[in-house]
Amino acid sequence: MHTLAAPMHALPLDVMRVLAGGVLFFYFLNALRQAGDFSDSDGLIDHRLSSRLFPPTRISLFQPGMPGWIFRAVQVGACVASLLVIVGYHPRPAAAYLFAAAVSTYRWNALVAYLDDSIVHVFCLWLLLLPIGSTLNLPDLLDAGAATTAAAWTAAIADWSTATVPGTAPRAFMANMALIYLVAGLYKFSSPMWRGGSALHAALKMPIARAPGFWTIRHRTFLRLVTHAALILEPLFVLIFVLPANSPAKWALLAAAIVFHAGIIATLKIPYSNALMLAAFAIPFAPELMQGGLQPAGPASIATAAPGNGPAAAAAITLVALLAIMSVWQATRAWLQLPGPGQPYSSNRWANPVRALLWLVGIFQSYRLFDWVDARNYHVRYEVWKLSSQRTERVEPRTLFPDSMRHLLLQSYFIDNIWLQMGAEEREAVRRSLLERHARRFARAHPDAGEIEAVAVVQRITPDNLELTRGEELPLMRFTCAGGRAEVRFPDDPDPPT
Repeated sequence: MHTLAAPMHALPLDVMRVLAGGVLFFYFLNALRQAGDFSDSDGLIDHRLSSRLFPPTRISLFQPGMPGWIFRAVQVGACVASLLVIVGYHPRPAAAYLFAAAVSTYRWNALVAYLDDSIVHVFCLWLLLLPIGSTLNLPDLLDAGAATTAAAWTAAIADWSTATVPGTAPRAFMANMALIYLVAGLYKFSSPMWRGGSALHAALKMPIARAPGFWTIRHRTFLRLVTHAALILEPLFVLIFVLPANSPAKWALLAAAIVFHAGIIATLKIPYSNALMLAAFAIPFAPELMQGGLQPAGPASIATAAPGNGPAAAAAITLVALLAIMSVWQATRAWLQLPGPGQPYSSNRWANPVRALLWLVGIFQSYRLFDWVDARNYHVRYEVWKLSSQRTERVEPRTLFPDSMRHLLLQSYFIDNIWLQMGAEEREAVRRSLLERHARRFARAHPDAGEIEAVAVVQRITPDNLELTRGEELPLMRFTCAGGRAEVRFPDDPDPPT
C-alpha cells in the first residue's frame, strides 16, 4: 500500500489535464453543434419513446418535454468548464460538472451512444478524482505575470517542477487505462475476422470510416499485416503502465501506441476517445518527462513528500476494482458468444450486477472494441430520388441521411443492426420513428421538394466480399414534402383507398 500511495510529481498529471481539457472542449462543442438533430424534441430521436423503452436512461439532468435551450445551455456550460480545466482554475469542480453533463448527454441520446461517449465520461470522472491543478494553473501564471520579473517566472517554474501529489489515484487511473487495453485486446482474439486478418479491411469499408471508398482489394495484404500487428500489440500496451522508466521496450510500445491511436483518428470517426487515450500517456511517462528537463537540478523533493490519502483515492481504488470485476464477469458470460445479425450487441446490463451498480452512479463501460466486426460489418449506401411525372432526379443522400458518427448509429436501426436490447415490435417502432423524423428534417430544409423515395443498398463486408459486389436494395420509405411538412409512407403500409 505504501508503494501505491507513494507521491508522484504533479506536473505530468497537469500536462494530461491540459491535453484532456482540450479534447473535452471540442467534444462538448460538437455536442452543442449537433443538439438540433439529437437533443431537441423535434430532432431525429423520439426521446419519449426512448425513455419508455430504456427506463434507466431517465436518471439524467434531461427529461422529456424540456425546451431545447436547456440542452444548449448545458453544453455551453460544459465548454466553459473544459476551459477551466485547461487553465487549472478550480479544475475538479469543473470536472464534476463535466461528468454530470457527459452522463446526462449519453443517457439522453442512448440510441447514439458509442465509444467516444464511453471514454469521455470516464475521463471526466478521473479528472474529478485525480489531484490536479497544483501546476500549470492560471492563478500561478497571473501571480508570476504581476511580478513582471524573470525571477518570479523562474520561481513559479521551479515550484511546478518540484510539486508532488499523493500517488494512489494516479496509479488507479493507470490501472484503468491498462484494463481498457487488456480487455479490448484480448476480446479481439474471439473474432474470426481479427484472427484471419480481414477485420481492419472490413472496418475501413464500413460507413464509420472516413474514406470507405479509398480502400480496395489492392490494400488487402497491407491491411492484413496491420490487423495482425494491432491484434498482437494492443494487449501489450498494458506494459506501458508497468515497465520501469526509460525502458527501451516502454518507448517502443509508446511509439506503437501513438501510431495505433493516430491511425484510428485518421481513418475512423472516433477521434475523442483515441485523443484522450494519447493524453493519458503523460502519467505513466511521468519519470521520463521529469528527467527530460522538467525537473530542476538538485535533490528531488518527491522522496520527502507526504503520501496522503483521502476520499478521492478510496473512490479511485473502488472504481478500478468494480470495473475489473465487471469485465471478468462479462467475459465469463459472453466469451466467444458474439450475437448474430439482428441480435442486440449490448446485453441486459442488469444481468451483470456490478455493471448495473456502475450504471446507477453514472459509469457506462464495456471495453469490447471492434470484436463485433464479424456480426456488424454492414456496408450501406443510400439512393434518394425526387419523383415526378416528367422525370426522376437524384438527390444527394447526405441531405436526408447525414454521415456523422451519431447519424450513422441511428441509421443502423434502419437495417435492424441494433445495439440495444429491444424486441421485434420495439425495433419496428424505433425504425419507423427514425425514418419519419429524417423525412421531417428533410422537409424543413426543402419545404416543397415534392415526392421523395429513399432506398438502402445493403451488404455484408466479408473476406470474400471486400469489393462490395453483392448489394441488395432495401426500400426504406417514400414521403411527400409540402409546406415544410412530410407525409411518410412505408413499403409495408397498406395501399390507400382509391
